[in-house]
Amino acid sequence: MRRKDAAPLSSILDAFLESLRIPHVAFLVSLRKRWPEITGPLVSRNATPLSLRNGVLTVVVRNHAWAQELRMSKTTMIGRIRETVGERIPVSDIRFTVGSLDPVEEAEAQPREEPPPPPGPDPEGLSAVADPQTRESLRALHRRSGRR
Repeated sequence: MRRKDAAPLSSILDAFLESLRIPHVAFLVSLRKRWPEITGPLVSRNATPLSLRNGVLTVVVRNHAWAQELRMSKTTMIGRIRETVGERIPVSDIRFTVGSLDPVEEAEAQPREEPPPPPGPDPEGLSAVADPQTRESLRALHRRSGRR
């Protein structure tokens, strides 16, 4: 049974967050959803909005090269943010910081498969190591050192 006055949560979220005096959270959620549209696919894979405080948007970037590149285009980015998300919460500046991107994006990256262990005797008696995680870590180190 549906109520006649029911509304989707997404349609009332902004008003709810505004009533809690945290409208910048709704703005940040909206900004993150539309980030690929604002910055393009290449930038959105290497930078993501983190926080907004006193009109300063903090964006986490993958490395210093991205931080430098985006610093040079921050005026354009501010304009694109205003065009796309609006000016209800004004972004007056963008600060770029190097750090880890969203764990979801990191998980989507292609995992690198380790080659199967080499056939033959167990190197250096690793079968005697009781902890399976430690044993596998040591085996992986041994395999990598054998490639050099």
